[in-house]
Amino acid sequence: MDKLYEIMINSMSEGVIVTRFDGMITFCNEAAAQALEFPRERLTGSSIAELMLGFEENDAFFELILDAIYTKEKVSKNVPFFTNENMKYLRVTSSLMTENGENTGLIIVINDVSEEVGLFITTKRLANQVLNLMDSFVEVMVTEIEERSTYNANHTKSMVRYATKYLEHLREEGKLTDVTNDDIHPLLMSIWLHDIGKLLVPPEVLDKGTRLGSGLKDVLHRIEIGRLMLRLKAASSPDEKGSAEALMRRIDAARELIISCNSAGFLDEDNLALLRDAAKLTCLTSDGETVPLLTEKELEQLSVVRGTLTADERKIVESHVTYTSKLLSKMEFRGNYRSVPLWAAGHHELLDGSGYPDRLSGDSIPWETRLLTIIDVYDALTADDRPYKPPLPPEKAFAILRDMASQGKIDTSILESFYASGAWKREK
Repeated sequence: MDKLYEIMINSMSEGVIVTRFDGMITFCNEAAAQALEFPRERLTGSSIAELMLGFEENDAFFELILDAIYTKEKVSKNVPFFTNENMKYLRVTSSLMTENGENTGLIIVINDVSEEVGLFITTKRLANQVLNLMDSFVEVMVTEIEERSTYNANHTKSMVRYATKYLEHLREEGKLTDVTNDDIHPLLMSIWLHDIGKLLVPPEVLDKGTRLGSGLKDVLHRIEIGRLMLRLKAASSPDEKGSAEALMRRIDAARELIISCNSAGFLDEDNLALLRDAAKLTCLTSDGETVPLLTEKELEQLSVVRGTLTADERKIVESHVTYTSKLLSKMEFRGNYRSVPLWAAGHHELLDGSGYPDRLSGDSIPWETRLLTIIDVYDALTADDRPYKPPLPPEKAFAILRDMASQGKIDTSILESFYASGAWKREK
């Protein structure tokens, strides 16, 4: 080697090793000997295979060099290196050495990057601690939701289970990165958080299992007092006994109608007409005052055609997505997590713009939110713990979802991919 070049290389802080393609070391500088903590004179003239036998704990280091020699390709990688029961990290970079236009060996440059790797490990550890803190926060929030509404917590857990299985299916098919990030944790985090706004929704509305909810007892109490007053009236006034008994019969029929309609899944026009007639009846209070059998609010609640919520109550429940957005806006999401609030708060938006709260449509709704919407609807349809409706079988639920897709409300390709994956099947 030219003397000037040798002086320059020996003055370098990076370790340099030159090997032939047979693995024989023809040159190494002092920095390389210091990095490997091995005498320089013993390195020069030795083969990589011989050194490997003497450094059994450093197979990764020598195998990397041997692979570069065998493939005659450049390598660049950090590997651990053990010396005297200590471990350091070495950055190994190889380049082809050319003489007279022919590749004759490798030039291997070694840098001690223990400090940089240590900093990376520390940063990674801190990042994991932050993620663990986020997970703990989510667990606390979901636990609180579970305390307020058992079925809603089951809903969230089911959605996470469906999504996890579906995303792993996409990964196995090699399609995951075509649609979302390889790291699925942010998407799962958005699912855990998508209903966090329900913490601010009154539980008597959120968990309203019947049309009147807790108000049924007030109606029944009013009817019972009214019947008692009519019996007293019939007993004290024989001339009014017939009319009092006739009114009691009508009130009794209205009572049975109210109880039936209160929990019915659907009300037809005949039942609605009967409810309007029942609302025209009056009851006597204990002090003799005449009051309507049903208040205007109670009639409105009982007249809900399907479900248990009035229009105003439905707006209150729908406000949970706005609350979700506001709550998550108080947190700082970065990197792959920056879209978590957007995904979580958009799960009731629909592709045709008919969703809420922002009436987003088309490309303004990301893939992740489209998936979340489909899984949210599927679990709502098939859940067996809802107080206001029986569960639908999966095929019926998918028939409804496909109808929504045909109307341009949800993504057909995601829906059919989710169905084909089988991720929606409940575990026994």
